[in-house]
Amino acid sequence: MNTARQDLGTLHFNETLAISSSTQRTIALILSTFTKKLRVRMIKSFWMLLASLLFAMMAAFARMGASDFSSLELVFYRSLFGVIVIWAWVAYQGQTVKTPLMRAHLMRSFLGTFALTIWFYAIARLPLGTAMTLNYTSPLYMALIVIVLAVRHGETFNRASAAAVVLGFLGVTLVLKPELQPGQMAPALIGLTSGFFAALAYFQVRELTRMNEPEWRIVFYFTLFGTVWGLVGHLCLTGSMTPVTLDNVPALIGMAVTATGAQLAMTRAWGSDNTLLTAVFQYSAIVFAACFGTWFFNEPIGLMSAIGITLIMIAGVWAALMSRKKKS
Repeated sequence: MNTARQDLGTLHFNETLAISSSTQRTIALILSTFTKKLRVRMIKSFWMLLASLLFAMMAAFARMGASDFSSLELVFYRSLFGVIVIWAWVAYQGQTVKTPLMRAHLMRSFLGTFALTIWFYAIARLPLGTAMTLNYTSPLYMALIVIVLAVRHGETFNRASAAAVVLGFLGVTLVLKPELQPGQMAPALIGLTSGFFAALAYFQVRELTRMNEPEWRIVFYFTLFGTVWGLVGHLCLTGSMTPVTLDNVPALIGMAVTATGAQLAMTRAWGSDNTLLTAVFQYSAIVFAACFGTWFFNEPIGLMSAIGITLIMIAGVWAALMSRKKKS
């Protein structure tokens, strides 16, 4: 009798142990899958951190080159490297740059190149952190454009997006008013428009994407247009190109390489599902640029500007999230 009870107890214990082991394996599998997905999302989001660092480095190299080259020349050299790299990739992959959407490409390329030209103009005349901040107002302009169009058509708009716009441009006033030196207000106001034209260019990119145009072709025509725009524009204004020497060529190479690397890293980053982290890392470019300005160009950031930059970063992330939430 006691032996039977012991056998029954042993059987029950073994079954419990088996169930427990099975449950543990299931939990371990779930945790492993979750951890793997989280790791992939984090890695993709960190691509944006890399892109932001490279964009800030590009701005610093452009600032160095601005002492010798005009804004249009910088656009030319920045675009020339990109178009060569993409053309080589197209030839290697056996792709084609032919497209039935040339008109849309021209509009996107013009808007993007014009924004880039204005930004380089601002980089040459403003503190590096300020110039980067003004360029990163494009999500605020995008939200503002959507709100204006909604009002014109009698439609409702997202009040959270409107609040983000107000907060962001409040930050702009804090950045501009206390820190600018005499003669910098005009370049700052001009630089502020770079975010507006960048926002218009982004709308064109979305339209091209909806028409199933691959990203590499969009970037190819953008860099091609920038190469022609920068070269022809500079020659028309001055008649000759600035000589490239051993002293100024490092700035051109650094700007071109970091710009292309940043573009590739940003493309990888926006494939992430972790939208919040990616959007936050995007605005780290302002922090990087401000640090570079302090370290290499002796441009310390004042308290009011730091507060303004923080407000713009919060508002930009907020506006970007509202936009992506609406699309989803």
